[in-house]
Amino acid sequence: MVTCRTLLRRLRLIHVAYISFGLSLCLSFDGSAQVANTGAPKTATVHPDVSALTPVKLHYDDPVTFPVGTKQSAIISDFKCGADGSVFLPMVDDVSHLSREAVASSMMIVGLTPSGDVVRFIPQPVSGYRNLISLFRYFVAKSYVYVLELGDKIDSGDLQRVSGRSRIIQAFDYKGQLVQSIVLDADIDPLNFAVFDSGEILVLSADTLNHSTRLLLLDPRGRLESKLSLFDSDFASQLDLAAKGQSRTLSNVLAVSSFVPHGEDILLAATGINFPILELNQHGVVKATKLALPSGLTVRSLLPSDDGMLRVVAGTLRSMPLSTSASGSPPPTGEYLFASEIDEFYPQDGSLVRRISIEAGPKPVCSSKGAYTFLAHREADSRLQLITASPSDH
Repeated sequence: MVTCRTLLRRLRLIHVAYISFGLSLCLSFDGSAQVANTGAPKTATVHPDVSALTPVKLHYDDPVTFPVGTKQSAIISDFKCGADGSVFLPMVDDVSHLSREAVASSMMIVGLTPSGDVVRFIPQPVSGYRNLISLFRYFVAKSYVYVLELGDKIDSGDLQRVSGRSRIIQAFDYKGQLVQSIVLDADIDPLNFAVFDSGEILVLSADTLNHSTRLLLLDPRGRLESKLSLFDSDFASQLDLAAKGQSRTLSNVLAVSSFVPHGEDILLAATGINFPILELNQHGVVKATKLALPSGLTVRSLLPSDDGMLRVVAGTLRSMPLSTSASGSPPPTGEYLFASEIDEFYPQDGSLVRRISIEAGPKPVCSSKGAYTFLAHREADSRLQLITASPSDH
């Protein structure tokens, strides 16, 4: 697989917000996630006995191999699961001979189905626009896959000219057929988004004027319905202090967060930082849950699950060189997160239920019916594989 650093060099022409997101999630299967310099949150609630829980092991079934993936493929590790058991991921099949522009235009969402098929969610033509590319932000709902894209708006007075660019969300069914194209207003610049069962769209948008983020609720056609408050001023101050304690601002934390379905609501979880899990509905925050993580661990990602439990991939941060130094001087360093376990928590209070150790290599994607789905690649040819694993104490 192509390394994360190589992929991001080729993606520099994309909006900086998406590069920040890609850096937080991008990894080849033989690497680990790079995050900003952070530490354990100073405001986190940690139960004194949680680290005493002994991690259980997983029993891994034989892998199912798919006809996709090569040693020249590049993958953004924003993995998601569908209601039918499909696994989705953003990837480029072969970047070995592509320019930066071509890498961006080749990025697409790929689905791996339980029947062994590969489904590609390719940007489809939209009237009045051309040159649509995926921005590798997407959301998987019960029946549809929503993909955020960027398109050039054709000048109605001169069809050869471009009068601007627009963000577009395209909805596909699980078979890759286009269902709907939603053109967003010009002032809506999504850092991330999610879609409720009603079709209403929750958008975490960049506020370029105030250098911050805002949470918007759009109707199913993409028109602004309301502006939501994530929290009151007191809670916002607490979160901002927690973020600053980890060398970040609250806006930075939200910019690299992810959305996960949770019944009729949606969970908002930060990436590479220990932050409360926020449960959201169409009116704003329902609750904020602090996880009782074992000491020294940092959240890598929140896993979708079908039973209401909160499950996160967690690991340790280690300082490593970002590059080699030709001058002989010490190279710059960054914090890398090495995932080592899956932790399960009660959603009512964030108390730790179980720790599960994971092997290096396969990446956890989601949980269903008490088992876990992992994404891996076959060593011989880098073909993608799905592996089901069950805890040994079941």
